[in-house]
Amino acid sequence: MEATQFIELNAATVFLLVLIGFIGGMVSGFIGSGGAFVLTPAMMALGAPAMVAVASNICHKFPKALVGATKRHKYGQVDVKLGLILGLFAEAGMLAGKHLMVGISRQFGKVGTDLYVSTIFIVVLAAVGGFVLRDYRKLRHAPQDEEHVVPPLALWVRSIVIPGTMMHFDALQGRVSLLFVIPIGFATGLLASAIAVGGFIGVPAMIYILGVPALLASGTELVIAFVMGLGGTFLYGLEGAVDVRLSMLILLGSLFGIQLGAIGTTYVKDYQIKLVMAVIMLTVLFSRMFYIPGYLSELGMIAPLDHGSIATLKTLGDSVLAVALILGAVTVLTSLTKGIAEHRKADFARQLAAGMAAFTPAQGGLESGGRWRRILLATDGSEYSEGAIRVAAALARRNDARLFIASIAVYNPEYATTVPGLEQVALDQAGRNVAGAVQAAAGIVHEVVIAEAEDPYRGIVDAASEDRADLIVMGRRGKRGLARAMVGDATARVIGHAPCNVLVAPRGAAEWHQGILVATDGSRHGDAAARLAGQLALEWQLPLTVVSAVLPSHNEQRRREAVTAIDRVKAGLVRLPVQVTGIVAEGRPEQVILDQAGKAGADLIVIGTHGRTGLDRLLMGSVAERVIGFAACPVLAVKL
Repeated sequence: MEATQFIELNAATVFLLVLIGFIGGMVSGFIGSGGAFVLTPAMMALGAPAMVAVASNICHKFPKALVGATKRHKYGQVDVKLGLILGLFAEAGMLAGKHLMVGISRQFGKVGTDLYVSTIFIVVLAAVGGFVLRDYRKLRHAPQDEEHVVPPLALWVRSIVIPGTMMHFDALQGRVSLLFVIPIGFATGLLASAIAVGGFIGVPAMIYILGVPALLASGTELVIAFVMGLGGTFLYGLEGAVDVRLSMLILLGSLFGIQLGAIGTTYVKDYQIKLVMAVIMLTVLFSRMFYIPGYLSELGMIAPLDHGSIATLKTLGDSVLAVALILGAVTVLTSLTKGIAEHRKADFARQLAAGMAAFTPAQGGLESGGRWRRILLATDGSEYSEGAIRVAAALARRNDARLFIASIAVYNPEYATTVPGLEQVALDQAGRNVAGAVQAAAGIVHEVVIAEAEDPYRGIVDAASEDRADLIVMGRRGKRGLARAMVGDATARVIGHAPCNVLVAPRGAAEWHQGILVATDGSRHGDAAARLAGQLALEWQLPLTVVSAVLPSHNEQRRREAVTAIDRVKAGLVRLPVQVTGIVAEGRPEQVILDQAGKAGADLIVIGTHGRTGLDRLLMGSVAERVIGFAACPVLAVKL
């Protein structure tokens, strides 16, 4: 076998690889299917041998698959056991495919592997692209809304009992013979060894042959991709075919691009995503066809072509591929730009209102606002939403408010566009999640809101914006681990990005009837929390405790500032018929807040948040995060 040639890296090539990774990431985030069908041909167009392009693409994919699988597992969308078993047999397919690729390389050289990979691409993209185009037409004119059912083939497969081969899988809620699982894993790995994309076989096979729900199939495929990618990198690495430089450069670009692509999906309809996917796939397919005559000529399979003709065909192929990449980038960026403009307009309106409120004189200390009129309850149907449901229903009754019961249909765009019914499965589950909340809202003016999003927090935030909610009520995870684990990633992000205040209720929470505690540090965030706490104390006719914490290391000036902050809040509330107690206590802020709430008998804690910062850790502030994570009562996170 001739020595594997890595492409030369210079400033221009490095820039192009990062750019290709960035565009591939955007395409992946926007239309799913991993974006690998764009990256492999793009690396080949830059001069990388087909085997190097495939191997380097596999290497770049498995870290992303691990992150995606971990994230999806938190939402219960991954069958780890099924993924690992399929991944194990996918490794066998990867090994066989690698041997085939190496054999072709030894007999026919670089041109032979280029022809092999290009042919597989043309066949697979023609089949998948045509299927997606058909699905686009179906959705465009007659969107699917039927219930998900187990396909007839899967029912037959499950009915076959072969002693000694049966294994139970949670995704199936039953048993199936490994003799049906093995070929699926093998075929997935075999395809991935040729074009770095195995999910085109793995996901549909899990759905139609095994009967795995579409949502679980797309999540479980990420486990397969991780196992398969890790092993594939090792196997191809033994042949010296993995160019880590290429892998890291396209990974660098794709990590940024995939975020933009995922955001862009928020602003387009599903059938539009399918159309873009079909067009890009068929365009990439068309670009590879220009290379085939040159490969066949060099191998002597057709009449020889002169170098000028081969160069012209390559230029045409490169140009068509560039069109596919530009089309993907323009589509995503156009959707993203439109969305950003809409959010900026909404943000400006909120900031203007907040600014006007900040300069309004305090008539008697506070303005009216202790009542909510439009409450959005976010529920996932789990036990962790029980307290939020009770509190939201009680608040809606007390305030005669309209209650929006929101559940998010969560699904990852990865393979979503190639799997019929994936969105519908998520929608059906979201519909079932609101049942308990709807029952609790009996007698209340309410509306069920089912939103679609890749991340729960984004769906909740968007629903609150669209329904003009003035309060979001949601649950939090149980008492375990660190504060972030307890609060929950979705809850933390909702608080950081929400257009209104957020009330977080633990599982055992109920409406407050004993007292309210507000924490202040003298900042504008603390002042905003104190103003709203005063309004609530007046509305509920409850005592209010105002707390400010100082650390043992703080000097005398900082301690005076804490006292001043308490006095300022008390002065602002002096004209209200509210019992106000001010306390300055020493200790960690979150522990002081929780301890004083217990001593005062407060069953509502009000705390200011830092608002949007763009960084997860600073979305609401670590003190607010810990208080929410450990409090036994509802915590109201107040935003400016």
